[in-house]
Amino acid sequence: MEIALTIVGGLILLVLTYFVGVRRGKRYREEDRVAAAEHDADHRIDRVVQRYVLLVRTNQTGALHGLLVAGVKNLRSSDEIRLARERATAQTGNDPLREYSLDGGVNLKEFVEACDFDNVSLKNDRDLLARYGKRRDA
Repeated sequence: MEIALTIVGGLILLVLTYFVGVRRGKRYREEDRVAAAEHDADHRIDRVVQRYVLLVRTNQTGALHGLLVAGVKNLRSSDEIRLARERATAQTGNDPLREYSLDGGVNLKEFVEACDFDNVSLKNDRDLLARYGKRRDA
């Protein structure tokens, strides 16, 4: 009888250990997935910022048009665009979105998606200024 109880107790302990390991493995996979997503986002942002900085430093374009040419529409969220804006400002000394009143909860992804541009200019600048307003201190 004692042997049977020992075997049953060992099996229960084995099953519990297995499920704890499975649970821990799922948590580690989720943490790895989140870390990979953050790394991918950081890489996308850096690519856009580096292209923008190159365009500004070679006097090819700047401001919002420069960000658009650099690929800011490829960023996936308003937060990614905000980070790209901050990094571009830090590297060039000028806010690329300085002309527009975008403070206070404006969804930058919607703003960027509303932009119509080509390699030469921003085609709907007047519409954007009418919709989002001109920054008062610009």
